[in-house]
Amino acid sequence: MASKEDILEQLVEEFLIHRGYFVRHDVKCIPSKGHPDFISNEDSNQSDIDVLGFNPLLNGPERVWAVGCKSWQSGFDAMQKLQET
Repeated sequence: MASKEDILEQLVEEFLIHRGYFVRHDVKCIPSKGHPDFISNEDSNQSDIDVLGFNPLLNGPERVWAVGCKSWQSGFDAMQKLQET
């Protein structure tokens, strides 16, 4: 298993691997200009999928997971989050 600097990506990777998924990180996504819903001034940005999981033994929407991991720049304060609820 590859070591990632982002702990959120590591957690998602572990979750998917233990459920039988093949996992890739930072998969680049470029909108298709030929798609009928493509709008040039809105869809011309390149992006990436933080964690992409594929399980060839499954069918339907469970077969592929595309996960975006966003972390707090200032860190995570568990006590503060618990007090907010």
